[in-house]
Amino acid sequence: MKKMWLVLALLVGFSATAKADILIEPYLGYEMGSHTDTTTTAKTELVNMGARLAYKTPVMLWLGVDYNLGVSGNYKPDGQSNMDAKRNTLYAVAGIDLPILLRGWVGYGLMDEIKMDGTGNPKIKGKPVKLGVGTTFLPFISLNVEYIMENIDKVESDTGDWASKGKMDSWMISVSLPLQF
Repeated sequence: MKKMWLVLALLVGFSATAKADILIEPYLGYEMGSHTDTTTTAKTELVNMGARLAYKTPVMLWLGVDYNLGVSGNYKPDGQSNMDAKRNTLYAVAGIDLPILLRGWVGYGLMDEIKMDGTGNPKIKGKPVKLGVGTTFLPFISLNVEYIMENIDKVESDTGDWASKGKMDSWMISVSLPLQF
């Protein structure tokens, strides 16, 4: 009987000290921005949904991935017809949750593509970096603002591919549900 109590005490003791949190955070956001390169200037509006999956350390730091999927959107080039646009981006993210209901994160794009339905069906590919800040005034819900800076490497289309030295800057406001397990 004493051995059973000893084993139980060890299990309870180790489980209290060895704590690992998994953060799952689905979000819904609205992105608006501008695209400029040598031949085109355009405005973008996208409705995005996505999720962050991260490992949360005991010292408020979290590391993981963020997948952003554009559900619908518009690409509005100056002087041309508008096109439907959809984003597909995967970020590596690192963030910190401060004890004053404030959180911040930075993300680097591992994979990025914005597809458009229109003349030539162009696809914009680049390397985005994003900075985000969120607050949790309401229980279980976080209100977030992100700034996304993207250097465009290449544009692919049905009529041919070309290198591009363009930039795309945008803001995204979102509502998320950070869940910890």
